[in-house]
Amino acid sequence: MLALFPNEAGSHPVDEVVQGAYLTLVPGALRLELNLTAGTEVANTVLASLDMNADQRITEAEARAYAQGVLERSSITLDGVRVSWTLENVRVPPYRNLQLGTDTIKIYAVAERPDRSGAHTLSYHNQYQPAKSQWTANVFLEPGAGWQYQVSGQRRSDDGQQLTVNYVARRP
Repeated sequence: MLALFPNEAGSHPVDEVVQGAYLTLVPGALRLELNLTAGTEVANTVLASLDMNADQRITEAEARAYAQGVLERSSITLDGVRVSWTLENVRVPPYRNLQLGTDTIKIYAVAERPDRSGAHTLSYHNQYQPAKSQWTANVFLEPGAGWQYQVSGQRRSDDGQQLTVNYVARRP
């Protein structure tokens, strides 16, 4: 099949925004890297909300405002308590790359959380949908400062927008 359709492998849909959320549990915080790649048929929808003055140049202020809006459409709860994301950084590639669907917007954020030994639950829900979208979310564990983490279970929604992770934190 790949020999007949060589361009099909490894490509993303032209009519969707592919959204990958990478959550990393670190001592005292939960880090988020959210990657957004718009296909060529929906890129202008994303660009319209990113390039507020339509000059085809994305300023740092425009990028940060866009990223903050995206973060406001996602939620994170830790042990049933909603916490807020703090935007750390946003990386926006050149305008033309986004138009062509060949590059990715990267949003980096952090949510502070206390470390306590025992069983915990984190739930992530991404509701950002500028156009038809494909979502995925994954969790990573980064021990440090004497803390270790172990995933004891996880559930994803069928559409990929939600991830719930049960984990255990401990100090050996």
